Amino acid sequence: MEEIKNWLNSNIGVLNVIIFFSTLAVGFLSGIFKSIVKRPRFNIRIIPKMTYGSVFLTGEKYTPPKFGTYDVHKTAFVVYLEITNRGTADSSIGKIRIGYYKDDGKRKLFQKRLWIKESNILDLFAIPTGDEKSLVTPNLRQVNPETEDRYSGFLRIGNSKNGTCYFEQSSSWGNHYPRRDENGNTELKIEIKDAFGNKYKKKFKVPIVNFDKAIRYNPKFGMTHFLLDKDVKDIIGNQEKENIGGETSE
Repeated sequence: MEEIKNWLNSNIGVLNVIIFFSTLAVGFLSGIFKSIVKRPRFNIRIIPKMTYGSVFLTGEKYTPPKFGTYDVHKTAFVVYLEITNRGTADSSIGKIRIGYYKDDGKRKLFQKRLWIKESNILDLFAIPTGDEKSLVTPNLRQVNPETEDRYSGFLRIGNSKNGTCYFEQSSSWGNHYPRRDENGNTELKIEIKDAFGNKYKKKFKVPIVNFDKAIRYNPKFGMTHFLLDKDVKDIIGNQEKENIGGETSE
């Protein structure tokens, strides 16, 4: 025991140096570890009061080769979300899409989901209150034209943002529409990206309502592709009319 004390007394300087550099190394490695694991983590909550889907006919017909003639239909969804950043880094809300299983009778195990990317919202979603007024729901990723709010999908640590996202599928035929359970609901899977490309997913049930009920909350529900295509055609048509003619040679 006496020998150990003598050795410690004679080498106290060396021990202090070792402890000093060990402390620096631990602090350095700890800082690197924290910077590596520092990342956002989005938590997704579905708000049911403005979450539904609808499948409706467009009035058009489609005749694919060898399959006869089919009615053309469209599928659209609105999902009311709350996204909270519970991670250790700030980030922004990125692209959002939803996926469903089509109604082909196959088991989910052997089937891939059909995915719909987020579409433009042409009008605000609102809940009628019965006194000729409506409770307007905010848009999650689009500017509100009535309030002129600026869009900000940036989420600091501990902050949350809520709003509606709209998804409209292109015109389809056959069984390219969501399957429903005995309660008229379909299972959706939502996928949200952050600014770093991380993906956050959640499965949930959504009621499928008739088209008349769907447009009660938004008169332009299911009309995004049609109206945008119409606007583009009108613009092209006007440009063609303006371009009729040419230069005359002098």
